[in-house]
Amino acid sequence: MMLKKFAVLLVASLMMLFCIPVSALAQDTASETAQEDVQTYEDGSFTYAYVDGGVALYSCDTSMLAVNLPDESNGRKVVEISDGAFYQCSKLEYITFGKYVKKIGRSAFQGCTSLKSFTVPDTVEEIGSYAFGGCTQLKDLTLPETLKEIPEGFCFECIRLENINFPASLETIGVSAFYNCNLLNPPAFPEGLRKISDYAFAFCYAINSAQLPSTVTEVGSAVYSGCVNITEFTVPKQLETLGTLMFMGCSTLSEFKVEEGNPTYTVKDGVLYKDDMKTLYAYPSGKQDINFTVPEGVTVIYDGAFFSAVNLQEVLFPSTLQYIGAGAFEYCSGLKQTYLPEGVEIIYENAFADCTSLADVHLPETLRGVGNYAFYACTSLKEITIPKNCKTIGEYAFGYTDSGQTDDNGNPVSVKIDGFQQHGTVDISRILFITLGVLAFAGIVFALIRIIKKNQMTPQEKEEIIQADMKAEDAQYVNILNEIEDEQEKNT
Repeated sequence: MMLKKFAVLLVASLMMLFCIPVSALAQDTASETAQEDVQTYEDGSFTYAYVDGGVALYSCDTSMLAVNLPDESNGRKVVEISDGAFYQCSKLEYITFGKYVKKIGRSAFQGCTSLKSFTVPDTVEEIGSYAFGGCTQLKDLTLPETLKEIPEGFCFECIRLENINFPASLETIGVSAFYNCNLLNPPAFPEGLRKISDYAFAFCYAINSAQLPSTVTEVGSAVYSGCVNITEFTVPKQLETLGTLMFMGCSTLSEFKVEEGNPTYTVKDGVLYKDDMKTLYAYPSGKQDINFTVPEGVTVIYDGAFFSAVNLQEVLFPSTLQYIGAGAFEYCSGLKQTYLPEGVEIIYENAFADCTSLADVHLPETLRGVGNYAFYACTSLKEITIPKNCKTIGEYAFGYTDSGQTDDNGNPVSVKIDGFQQHGTVDISRILFITLGVLAFAGIVFALIRIIKKNQMTPQEKEEIIQADMKAEDAQYVNILNEIEDEQEKNT
């Protein structure tokens, strides 16, 4: 299905709020570093910069195939690898470090597309963001046992990475650290890990287990989004904060569990709740049941809670329900009817979008507002009655779908669903666009949903990646990925 107009407008906001990078530091990294007020000198094939405690390898000949870093240069210890030092050294296959290196700068090896394995020496105490981002041939990476933090974008889009050790000292995994590492094996996290940041393992298709140590207290948004092979998840005992849309697009996830003693989250029949079961937080989209009854006492259905729960045909709602979050039932293609009880006040963006079998919808008299695209592309829904108290209706909330065409600016064009009728009127001066969901993230939840749908590969496409010749030239592999991306763009 084509991206909807609003997704184009809000993708930039999504990137800022969720820290989704399009490319890491790009070519500006090297130029920004070069503009800094540093003193450099050349020594053989390398350029060095003076830093506290010695010198840093500042840059090198980008055509080098192998590098053996010396312990010293000009009588000074080599203690750092500067930001972007080996940036886009696409021919570099092998490197050894001197014995005094303590720091690896940001994007230091970003874009080294021939690098296949790497061992970070035990002397290294600090690693900068995107240090190995885009190293598309990197398969094995060994980290020092004293490392406490894996930085943002550390192995961003290292599409062949399979193996990495997580040191016993590790406490934090940064934003998008292993984003789109398609072949990464399930991580073995150490006890003592405290935080996993947004998108850390998003679209890591080979991960089929998401077991976290009991010491984890914070898990960010969309950490495992698009990990289609995860089947269950246990909320750790000490977990206090679980981000929005953590398992969006995990189509085989069939059960949630909660470790005994967790004071925040509760599970019932494999469904995850919080706030003393007042908020239905997440329904596992791979659950096989065709019917589900939301328990009495639930007031909020969280953003994306039932996203792509394709087996559900009927959901019964409690009399206590007040809010249905953004994207809550999006892509529930089996859902046939929805009877919302009196008491429901707001239906947020995309709440029931793309529910293609939904043919019967009852809206309560207590309803005050309906968000943008709330029932978009519900192609079986031919009639809706707007309650008289509803004074706020978002753009394309009812009766529209994608035309499959774009306008002159490349934006998707929406069209009326044939035969659709809307009863009840809303004063045009009172029509507003609801732009916030039930929580802070929700205003742009639908854009995230679009990105997840775009990035999810079909089984055939994933098999193509796995079976790709690992010894092929990187350019050939990139061509495969580009073809996949073009095909996804056509089908989204």
